[in-house]
Amino acid sequence: MKNIDNYDFRNKKVIVRVDFNVPLDAQFNVTDDTRI
Repeated sequence: MKNIDNYDFRNKKVIVRVDFNVPLDAQFNVTDDTRI
């Protein structure tokens, strides 16, 4: 699969792992979203 747009996800279960690694404040709000 070279491109996610080429795959048919209908009726499939997908697990997505994402590491945004962004700074958070004390209430866990994203303080800088330039990396998202």
